[in-house]
Amino acid sequence: MNNKHILHITAVTEVGPDGQKCTQAELEYDRPLAADTAADAFEVENRTITSIEVSGNTVTLLLSQDDETASLFHPGNPWQHTSTVLEEAVVAVRQRQPIKAEDGSVAAPMCTAADRNDRVRNLVVDDFIQGEFDGLSYNLYIPKDCEPGKTYPLVQFIHDAGPCGKEPKLTLTQGVGAIVWAKPEEQAKRKCFVLAPQFDGPPIVDDDWNVDPRLETEKRLLDWVCEQYPVDRRRLYTTGQSMGCMSSIVLNVRYPDLFAASFLVAGQWDDRQIQGLEKQNLWMLNSMGDAKAFPIMNQMACEMESKGALVARKVIEAGASQEEYFEIAKELTATGANVIYTPYKIETVANGWSSRGGEHHMNTWKTAYDIEAIREWMFAQEKL
Repeated sequence: MNNKHILHITAVTEVGPDGQKCTQAELEYDRPLAADTAADAFEVENRTITSIEVSGNTVTLLLSQDDETASLFHPGNPWQHTSTVLEEAVVAVRQRQPIKAEDGSVAAPMCTAADRNDRVRNLVVDDFIQGEFDGLSYNLYIPKDCEPGKTYPLVQFIHDAGPCGKEPKLTLTQGVGAIVWAKPEEQAKRKCFVLAPQFDGPPIVDDDWNVDPRLETEKRLLDWVCEQYPVDRRRLYTTGQSMGCMSSIVLNVRYPDLFAASFLVAGQWDDRQIQGLEKQNLWMLNSMGDAKAFPIMNQMACEMESKGALVARKVIEAGASQEEYFEIAKELTATGANVIYTPYKIETVANGWSSRGGEHHMNTWKTAYDIEAIREWMFAQEKL
């Protein structure tokens, strides 16, 4: 380090609806610092410091998520043959003013040169382990403090086509669909395993209803995880967005006794090929502006209803309060429906149609996984 009083600098990342971003720079000094250390004593190259926290010998600089250089996840497009890129978090920090120690003495004089981080901490993402099964990369969250002899639910998340690639953690960093289940506050309420496979190459399903054999590899992976860990097979859940939604539908059709419930986000499948889906516990969500998912999910709901499913429908707003969502869930579940369909009101999701509804499609999952009422509904379902 150019600043001899700094022991370590850690770049801290968080995953939000827009993907992984570097949100903090954490500086560890060689002595406790004054609690009133000011944020303007520091600068971070190409970043905006929004606030500072001081605890003992640690200074945490909170960085603006609106900075152009904040994003680490840069989505590709498999149909345009562009790859998704995940950058390593880097911060270059300079202490530009002297700062005082806890006892009032000068702890460190100003430094003319910036220091780069020597450590990275990825919140929640680092809690997953990575592995490979029959050529398929995967991420697995193992709940902490599992009790001997007890089994726990498992949530499977399948990503959309955008994050297809070789880096195993792309599915964890593209949005919150995988990590929301593993957050400490979520685990405190609904302890579970989380399985997030990472697909490389072309999408595993397409809009012509073709299914790649890799989906069966994923099914074998799920079976293997259930054998290796204390998973409650009566409480297996699947969810996914776009490609992941479509894959979850196919798995439900092929293996009707596998999942206790499914959360299907911004996807669709041929309503002539969904036999048995009418018996499943499903919560379907899309945007009314989604040019593909909305009309076809409507058809799916009608087809399932014609075969005996009890379907509860309600148009809801994206970004409503958790209290509002819990009231909606209470209303819909009171009907006894096994299929709940809640399209987002169009104006609450996105403006414009520059990609034939693509904005509505992709913005759906930026809010879908934040709805706690749906997560609670899912965990209430159990196979008999």
